[in-house]
Amino acid sequence: MSATDTTVALPLPDALLAALEEAEREHPEACMVLRAVRSPGGAILDFEWLWANPAAARALGRGAEYLRGRRLGEVSSKGGIAGRMDVLRQVVESGRPHADNFTEGDVLMQGTAVPLRDGVLLRLRDITSAQRVEEGLRETLDWVRDVLESMPDAFFTVDTDWRITYVNRNAAALTGRSQETLFRRVLWDACPELCGTPFERSLREVAAEESYRLFEVRTGRDRWHEVHAWSSGRNISTYARDITDKKRVQAERDALLAREHSGRLEAEALAQRRTHELMAARERLVQSEKLAMAGQLAAGVGHEINNPLSYVTGNLQFAVEQLTPLARRPGASASLQEGLNEALDALREAREGAERIRVIVRDLQTFARADELRLGPVDVHAALEFGVSMAMTHLRSRAQVERNFGQVPPALAHEARLGQVFLHLLINAAHAIPSGAFERHRVTLTTRREGAWVLAEVSDTGLGMTPEVLQRAFEPFFTTRPMGEGSGLGLSICLGLVRSMHGELTATSIPGLGSTFQLRLPVAERAVHPGVPAVRAEEGSSRKRVLVVDDEPQLTSVLRRILGRQHDVVVAHSGREALTLLEQDDAFDRVFCDLMMADLTGMDVHAELSRRRPELLSRFVFMTGGSFTERARAFLQAVPLPRIEKPFEPGLLHALVESSPPRTGARGGQAV
Repeated sequence: MSATDTTVALPLPDALLAALEEAEREHPEACMVLRAVRSPGGAILDFEWLWANPAAARALGRGAEYLRGRRLGEVSSKGGIAGRMDVLRQVVESGRPHADNFTEGDVLMQGTAVPLRDGVLLRLRDITSAQRVEEGLRETLDWVRDVLESMPDAFFTVDTDWRITYVNRNAAALTGRSQETLFRRVLWDACPELCGTPFERSLREVAAEESYRLFEVRTGRDRWHEVHAWSSGRNISTYARDITDKKRVQAERDALLAREHSGRLEAEALAQRRTHELMAARERLVQSEKLAMAGQLAAGVGHEINNPLSYVTGNLQFAVEQLTPLARRPGASASLQEGLNEALDALREAREGAERIRVIVRDLQTFARADELRLGPVDVHAALEFGVSMAMTHLRSRAQVERNFGQVPPALAHEARLGQVFLHLLINAAHAIPSGAFERHRVTLTTRREGAWVLAEVSDTGLGMTPEVLQRAFEPFFTTRPMGEGSGLGLSICLGLVRSMHGELTATSIPGLGSTFQLRLPVAERAVHPGVPAVRAEEGSSRKRVLVVDDEPQLTSVLRRILGRQHDVVVAHSGREALTLLEQDDAFDRVFCDLMMADLTGMDVHAELSRRRPELLSRFVFMTGGSFTERARAFLQAVPLPRIEKPFEPGLLHALVESSPPRTGARGGQAV
């Protein structure tokens, strides 16, 4: 205890303390009494343990006698009870209890602090398991909803009063109504056209008998559905699958049998072939819907991560730049320099971690662009590295990855689709290698050029394929994996993707030694994409005025911090605020404007200025987080203004300001 500290004795009778100890000794929840440590002026400086029951001692990993008289920081970490100093101080000073959640080590605690004379009675309850169960239940419900919404068939449920408790989008589409219109309404009121039909009779039989029914109904002039209805507790669930093509095949088969009995076998073969084609088309539809959903998720996640990642990387870079001169300043004490150098090392490591996040987000956004069909120059090595990074969870325990990269030019391909092909080939190689023998197995990536082609090979030392299996490897629905573990579509989809890029995919294999998949793509000349000119800021350049328009306060703060040392920075937190500001003061050398904002988007700002003040647009630079609507894509293709991707380098921002065009005829003014 320092000379300036003083402990105010807690006027708590020993009898009361003994009674509390007796009552709480066997209680499963942690309970403790802390008293305030005050300065001579009466300010609360710390808290120390007066008493703790056995459950509290176990929660803190200390003995009850060890805790007695100890300060908070001596036992708990900053992330635990020791970090609740302000909360405990507020409870004592306000005389009001406080409850919240916090972590102590790896345990999530629910703490309740009650004022007790000149201290607090603190009760802790471990809610880690309850929190995990709640999160697991929420994730399961979200997953079930996503599955039901993504399935290509119709599904809905009703309760005992025939009120619709759930309806997916395909079921709503069958009725011609929206999901919102149908939800919680009585089925027969929401869809009166069902009254008196076999569909109603079957559902009422299921409800009365609590049984299951399978039947077919005509849902349109030439449309049929196979309906499964069953009772499940207090609900009736109904699942309807479109069997129009199946009914058409059956009708054609019956017609053939009626015309000529001798053609029965041919008609059956035709029906089987068309049924198989229908199954293949349906499976491709399911796969495409899954990829589309994954692409939308990847694009949305990438956009949401890029915004906070921008100000994280910007602030890290700013902190490194500010602390580096201090660490090198002569005359500083050794302990101060050591502390600054350690802090700089930590910041640099954090910056490297942020860069890894940026690379992961870039890979996700590459995956999200798989539906864009334009071919262009693609770095085959980058596509291979993308596949390795995404497949590493499958490869890590099975084989080592070796790279034999040659000097190859860009290939004419589609970046996202090529990455998906390599990803599937690498996962396929991992599945061919038994787990547990990491040191003995290799997956080798080889690239080279052969004339007008770029060759990429994925080889493994796995089980290999027999000639019979190799001959059918690219057939749809052919698989050697157990039932339920593979659809047999992976390699056939890869072959289709490669051929769509004017390439070819072949395979060789030796049983027991491994397989090699070779991909050939045409060579493409590397395209030069228009972008931001690389201009280096000159020393001693004049101060300029910069306007930053973004609805993320943290992002505007980091831009002000980075540019504010050399230039005058003004911030607008919405497109509407930016337009109002530019009406009063347009004397800005450069305007950084976010493309996607909640109020008015950057596109709306551009449209309004094109109408009223087109001369200001040459100073604009648009900032994007990587997620584009169709309108945004069309805008960026049509508008010849520079854009920068989040997160961005500070040097690029300074270069754009220094390269700003001269402003003429500006209305001067100072904006706050």
